[in-house]
Amino acid sequence: MTRLNVGDQCPLFSVKNKDGKEIKASDYIGKKPFVLFFFPNNIGYYCKSEVCEFRDAYEKFCEFGVEVIGASPNSVESHNRFAEKHKIPFNLVVDEGRKLAKTFGVDGFLITDRVTFIIDITGKIVFSHSALLKSTQHIEESLKLVETLSAN
Repeated sequence: MTRLNVGDQCPLFSVKNKDGKEIKASDYIGKKPFVLFFFPNNIGYYCKSEVCEFRDAYEKFCEFGVEVIGASPNSVESHNRFAEKHKIPFNLVVDEGRKLAKTFGVDGFLITDRVTFIIDITGKIVFSHSALLKSTQHIEESLKLVETLSAN
C-alpha cells in the first residue's frame, strides 16, 4: 500500500494498547488532534531513544491539546514491560501483524518504517515525517508543527 500523505484522511483503526485496552481512531477524531508514530520495536537504541524522547516531550504535546500514540508490532506484554521500565505516559499500541503499518503504508521490507503522522481534530493528516536513523527529528519536527497549528 502507498504511504498516506498530508491531506489524506486518517483511516479508522482499532488496536490494543499496552494494557490490552482497545484504542480506536474514533476515540480522537472529532475530539482532539493526535500524533501517531510508528517504530520498529521495543529494543534497539533508536527505538528506545525515539519513544523516550516522545516521553520527555509528552507534557508539551499535552499543553497544546495533542495526544501521542506509539505503534510497533510488539506484544501487549512487551509494551507493558517497556512502558513500565521507561515510564511511558502515553499509549503504546500493538500493531499485530503490522496491519496498522500496512494501512498507513509504512510497512517496510523487514521492519516497520520509522514514520510520524500528526492527525488534526477532523481526522486529516497534517504532517508526515520519515527518518529511520534520526529518531529525535520526529519529536522536534512534530513539536514545531503543533506549536504552529496552535498559534493559528
